[in-house]
Amino acid sequence: MKKLIDVIVLTLAVNFLAAIGGVGWLWQQGRLDRQRIVAIRQILFPASPEQSPATQPSAEPTSQPTLKLDELLAKAAGRTATEQVEFIQHAFDAQMALLDRRQRELNDLQRQVELARQQLARDLESLQMRQQQLAAREQQANRLASDKGFQDSLALYSTMPARQVKTVFMGLDDQTVMNYLQAMPSRTAGKIIREFKSPEETTRIQSILERMRLAQTAEAAQASATTGKE
Repeated sequence: MKKLIDVIVLTLAVNFLAAIGGVGWLWQQGRLDRQRIVAIRQILFPASPEQSPATQPSAEPTSQPTLKLDELLAKAAGRTATEQVEFIQHAFDAQMALLDRRQRELNDLQRQVELARQQLARDLESLQMRQQQLAAREQQANRLASDKGFQDSLALYSTMPARQVKTVFMGLDDQTVMNYLQAMPSRTAGKIIREFKSPEETTRIQSILERMRLAQTAEAAQASATTGKE
């Protein structure tokens, strides 16, 4: 009788492990979700009435994606038929927990890749914007360099007293003032800037200087990026 029971248990274990392997493969292929796995488990292991307490060995965690028949049978050797079924059930639960953990790790990795992709897209967009701004400034500088009227007025402002030039600049738009200051020698531009003394004048010249600073920073970043590519 005992041999017959052992044969039945062994047959059930083989069929069960084959089913587990198939379930594991379907899970990894994304053809089974958690709800269907639970339904399969309920069919294979229906709820049973409470039994007398018995020593139940805990299933050892495994790092393998599928259970091995020889290892499982070796661990279940010497147990009763009920204990062997319970042991197999614990092994099944451990396998599902492992698959759940690996699925979460995969989801986390996918999120990290997506975040990196989004950051790269933002960086590329920012770089393209800086390149466009630099190209526009270069075109503006070339235009001013070939503009005889601008060059004549620049030469005139460079020889006038700084206070008078400041008065003239107060009647010009910010971009034009910035063009003149950028084209002037730094010493001449510094004298004119120091003539902006009232609160209104100070606010305006600070705004112009900030625009000049940002333009210089963008040019330096573009030059660094170009050097890195070379």
